[in-house]
Amino acid sequence: MIRVSVQVLLLAFLFIYAEGAIAAQKPQDVYGWEKLKWGMTGDEIKAAFGNDIKVHKPREDASEGVYSELELTGLTIGGEPFRASLWMDSSTKKLRKIVFVPIGDSEGYAWAETFIKVEEDLVSKFGDPDTEETSNDPGTSAERKWEFPSTVIELSYMRIEGTELLLLVFSGNGKTAK
Repeated sequence: MIRVSVQVLLLAFLFIYAEGAIAAQKPQDVYGWEKLKWGMTGDEIKAAFGNDIKVHKPREDASEGVYSELELTGLTIGGEPFRASLWMDSSTKKLRKIVFVPIGDSEGYAWAETFIKVEEDLVSKFGDPDTEETSNDPGTSAERKWEFPSTVIELSYMRIEGTELLLLVFSGNGKTAK
């Protein structure tokens, strides 16, 4: 019981610490992530990233009308290594969503610490999140969401019964960079 309480206090401290990150002024809009812009084709993405792009067997999410066959490797977000699956619109064949996952295995509360580092990085670029939710029942979870006219950014962490999950998702709404 004491061990669980210490872990909960540690997580609470870490999430509160992240609140102290210095926020940037929120940009008016975001059109993707770094060199990846909404509306790019697979060929444009390959040209922009060269050998960092890996092609794999296509996966489809018919409910969202997207597919992924491109993965971007060698990424660092908040000082932590990530990879990203690039999801293309099934009808237009253009970039619509980017799903980032951390590389490596989670030990202890590793993804909770990574969540905080990524949140600080996002706050420094995009300002404070528009939505923040943190819960310790059941398990531990935290979600942050930034909303822009062209992009929604969602950072999610969950830990239940010793299993951790961390996702960072940039989703486009159909608008492209001007």
